[in-house]
Amino acid sequence: MAGTKKLKVGILTFWWSNDNYGQLLQCYALQKYLRDAGHDAFLIRYNSQNDFTRSPVFIRLLKALNPILLFKYLNYRVNSRKSIVEAKLHDRHFIDFRNKYIVQSEKIYSSYSELKENPPEADVYIAGSDQVWNFSFCKNIKKCRNLIHAYFLDFGKPETKRISYAASWSCDTLKDEFIEEISPLLAKFNYVSVREESGIELCKKCGFENAQVRCDPTLLFIAEKYRNFYKSENAVAPKKTYLFLYILNNTCDFDIASAYKFAESRNLEVVYVTGNSKIDRYKKKYATIPEWLCLVDNAAYVITNSFHGTVFSLLFNKNFGVVPLIGKSAGMNSRIKTLSKLFGSEERWLDKNFSVFEKKQRQSCR
Repeated sequence: MAGTKKLKVGILTFWWSNDNYGQLLQCYALQKYLRDAGHDAFLIRYNSQNDFTRSPVFIRLLKALNPILLFKYLNYRVNSRKSIVEAKLHDRHFIDFRNKYIVQSEKIYSSYSELKENPPEADVYIAGSDQVWNFSFCKNIKKCRNLIHAYFLDFGKPETKRISYAASWSCDTLKDEFIEEISPLLAKFNYVSVREESGIELCKKCGFENAQVRCDPTLLFIAEKYRNFYKSENAVAPKKTYLFLYILNNTCDFDIASAYKFAESRNLEVVYVTGNSKIDRYKKKYATIPEWLCLVDNAAYVITNSFHGTVFSLLFNKNFGVVPLIGKSAGMNSRIKTLSKLFGSEERWLDKNFSVFEKKQRQSCR
């Protein structure tokens, strides 16, 4: 959109986390890129975390009587409470980052119906980036119908342009009922881009033939831009040589202790940062966003199961290993495959022998 008239651009993406660094950085990067290009870009503060249709009472009662489901639910509640307490004790200043660096809608929309009834004024709506089209956690369409209509921009004036930028499905298949619901919504888009190559096929299944792959918005800027940013915030790296461990609360087969053993064998410290409410017994650093960038940039090694942890490892040309996700989260591994192809790099999956660190890193971002 550079070189055109100034447009008012509303961006619908994830933004509310207080411990997921990639979520805030992708939100920041796309808006900054558009504002640097002269457009009035702003974040539409739609918080989808509670915009679900609850199961009928009898279904919830049946689940409560299932000991396995009950155990999972109680375990989830306990960990959620622990993460809330941890967040209060260790402020990472994500709210300060949003308020300082991200232009936001005055209103916070807590439901799709609020978006529909009182939509933000804009010439263009953008869905993405991040996993805004990932509905794999929904067993049926009823639970997440509101999210689908919100993130497929089914609100506002008909004449408002609708596009997606590097929207991620983070799965490889869609149930027929989801395809049926999404197809008429996607047909209203003027342009569609996705973050993974697998997303092209999903768009085709939903009737949109001309979707394109675009890089995550964090890659719209070169490494030096981020270096200048964290230096301007006076972020300083540890004096000792260290391994940077950044692990999100996604399902993976990885023993944290093995990272410490590897670091010890190389006479390294470990700087451990978690996200997405991951709780364990290990000592952690609760970095601000500038500090997190600084930690990635100055690490001797990086181990991560995070897409954006991988993005910035590549961007800063680090020696890194990616922990593959498993189970229901395995569909998100396709993001790493597309990212590796973008950089002309081999996929750097971490194995139990840490042999990936012996491979030379080939950098050529295309």
